[in-house]
Amino acid sequence: MIALTPVLQAWLETLKTSVGIDHKLKGRDYSTFNMEIQNVYRAKVKELYSANRCNPRVSFLLPWVQIPLFITMSLTIRGMAGYPLPFLGESSLPVEPGFAEGGVLWFTDLAASDPMWIMPIAVGATNLLNVELNGLMMSKTPTRNQVIFRNFFRVLAVSMIPIAHEAPMAICLYWLSSGLYSVIQNGTFRIPVVRRGLKLPPLSKRDEDSGML
Repeated sequence: MIALTPVLQAWLETLKTSVGIDHKLKGRDYSTFNMEIQNVYRAKVKELYSANRCNPRVSFLLPWVQIPLFITMSLTIRGMAGYPLPFLGESSLPVEPGFAEGGVLWFTDLAASDPMWIMPIAVGATNLLNVELNGLMMSKTPTRNQVIFRNFFRVLAVSMIPIAHEAPMAICLYWLSSGLYSVIQNGTFRIPVVRRGLKLPPLSKRDEDSGML
């Protein structure tokens, strides 16, 4: 999708010019012009994606597969820590052996929340860093929807800080480990040598030129 974006944008500008001249000659209004542009553009996007075996729906499908697993893991760890959900009051679940004294440094009790806010802030920071790293993978001229989604995930990343503070340290460790893994993954996928090895398109013209040497 990233590799095809410049092609589609250049093609769109050419399309606007050709369709605009045709509509001006025929005396059609702007709404008709805009509708024709959108219809032809959508058809071209579908054609190019199909020819290059690029299916945007797959990128939206994978998170929906991961979300149930993420929620189930978080609730399971919360139950093992004997930590009640905010709307259920006191928990009757016993704390699993090792949770109360299995931590390190300032968080020796994994069944309690972080009183120093260090871990919740780290969780929010890693999530925000992942949002920014993913944003760098976008084109230099992102669409309106891409900007909206990016800002939404920025707010969501920051909102994880108070949420993580209301969770036991065991969950914070799980969230932080997951976030750090994603940071490492996103950073690794930006290395030109790695991208060439995985047959991913270069992120810049300079990377493409260096790969041809």
